[in-house]
Amino acid sequence: MKEIEEKANYCLNCKIKPCSLKGCPLGNNIPEFIKAVKEEKYKEAYQILSETTVLPGVCGKICPHMKQCQGSCVRGIKGEPVSIGDIEAYIFQKAVEEGYNLKDAINKKAMPELSDKKIAIVGGGPAGLTCAAFLAKDGLDVTIYEKYDYLGGLLVHGIPDFRLPKENVKETVNRILDLGIKVEYNKELGKNLKLEELEKKYDAVFLSIGANKPAKMGVTGEQLDGVYGGNELLEYKTHPNYEEKVVSVIGGGNVAMDCSRTIKRLRSKRSKCYL
Repeated sequence: MKEIEEKANYCLNCKIKPCSLKGCPLGNNIPEFIKAVKEEKYKEAYQILSETTVLPGVCGKICPHMKQCQGSCVRGIKGEPVSIGDIEAYIFQKAVEEGYNLKDAINKKAMPELSDKKIAIVGGGPAGLTCAAFLAKDGLDVTIYEKYDYLGGLLVHGIPDFRLPKENVKETVNRILDLGIKVEYNKELGKNLKLEELEKKYDAVFLSIGANKPAKMGVTGEQLDGVYGGNELLEYKTHPNYEEKVVSVIGGGNVAMDCSRTIKRLRSKRSKCYL
């Protein structure tokens, strides 16, 4: 608590809001939710966040803060930026502890002209969940079609637990579903789910099936045994035996780092991993 208070008090509450307007893709009102934390108005802070995001428990943990909000923080010009991600994650934690739910936090809009509209969302990852939540908030009838028997997509099978606790994802999903969203599990587009049928049944269809591609990238040598795609390892957990092996991870982005850290946890002390 004291640590979060110190981080919140470090914020200057800039009127120009570069962290929000330039640094946050969602346009979260960062100075305002930090101000609410300073005043120990945690429910208000959660309500402010919920105006623009339904994933604070996720974004507070895994967003590239230094490239976005914290990278635009005025405090960072001459020193350390405000720890915006930590504060956002703390607000979500308080919401869970004190029972603030998303249904009450989101101000429903009066849009009676949309009340009889039905929307299908294909894919229950972060994009699909966010779309579903804000449509449901506006009073639309929303159904998510998901190929797995769980929701979360990349948040579950693409990001290791040590970076994003699965309890955060589960709590986030439950809060979103509490808005009255229906789910059809084990429905995969092109197999047991047809787009033409959805178009007949619904007023609109939102496709959020992700941008993952097969492991092979078309580069020389990848057909050899022992060459794997990063998403393949993280999503399907098709890890080989790393004992006494030298592992080379090609790339330096989030997937590469997640693979490297996962392999380090799986390998024996006698194997080596190079990034």
